[in-house]
Amino acid sequence: MTERSGVRPLEAEVEATTGPIAVPRWRRLPRASRVVAGLVVVAAIAVLLVPDRLGLDQTLPFVGFVLVRAPATLAVIVLGLLALAVRARWWPTVVPVLAIGCVSAVALVPRLVPDGPGVDQGPDLVVLVQNVDRGSADVPALAGVLRERRPDVLVLPEAGEPFRERLAAAIPELGYRSWSSVPRSDPDALGTTVFAGPSLGDVRATPVPARFPWLELTGGALGPTRLVGAHLASPVPGLIDVWPGELASLARWCAPGTGPAVVLGDLNATADLRAFRSGTAGCTDAGDAAGKGLLATWPAGLPRWLGAQLDHVLVGGGAGVDGFDVIEVPGTDHRGVLVTVHVQA
Repeated sequence: MTERSGVRPLEAEVEATTGPIAVPRWRRLPRASRVVAGLVVVAAIAVLLVPDRLGLDQTLPFVGFVLVRAPATLAVIVLGLLALAVRARWWPTVVPVLAIGCVSAVALVPRLVPDGPGVDQGPDLVVLVQNVDRGSADVPALAGVLRERRPDVLVLPEAGEPFRERLAAAIPELGYRSWSSVPRSDPDALGTTVFAGPSLGDVRATPVPARFPWLELTGGALGPTRLVGAHLASPVPGLIDVWPGELASLARWCAPGTGPAVVLGDLNATADLRAFRSGTAGCTDAGDAAGKGLLATWPAGLPRWLGAQLDHVLVGGGAGVDGFDVIEVPGTDHRGVLVTVHVQA
């Protein structure tokens, strides 16, 4: 109706009594601008949650988004549903955002579901990996863990000869043999140290060339199983070009037909990354098998639900796993991982 008919429009009545109608700021934007803004939001969420699907997970800074993928996925889904409930007209942006959140969740949820009891393939082997942060971990505290848990194998990334000697001197009664992957002249940060318990018998340690050299144990009670303690390069400036190749080299132990193997160490990657999935195809991740694949081992200063599980125990070639414990040792920025492995006799 118009004022000519004697009836004032409702908008005019409201404006006359309450003043001009407030229009939301976003509604004042031209339609094209709102479309562009929506596309930017969708693109930003995709880069945050699924950089691997976009081919960005080997590029800085996107590779680092794995640190927040799980909590970010949950937040996106919850906030998206709330946005739809409050502003249904936002659906052209919110629905694609929710779809991306669901794609991310589908990749994450299986890592929260345990596989069930492992098949007992043979003798139990308790293994522990603990990055000691350039040799700064508290030696008495770590020695206490060893006395309590008695792992058959201990792998210590970022531990060279200085740290190896300090720890060995603290636990002489436990009967461990130990090796470092680097000479004594190298700092702890460059090395990986392995301790083997007396239950393993006459095992042999062989260096494996890498940016930070690894160690492989064979023989003794391991039988046909090869066990490698590894510390992979980080996806940081100066090393990110090395990082994918080192992940690919894990296929030496994980590829089908390579025989029973155990890989444990600070792998500086998660299953969110294509290079990790490719290099470890054929291996079972103990964290995922236990339904604890999203527990963060780094950085130790944050809650376990925030961060990334960079420290792994992988088994392949018929070896099985049971149990998965995350441990805390003062003085290092990594949590440790303790797993029981079933090796072939």
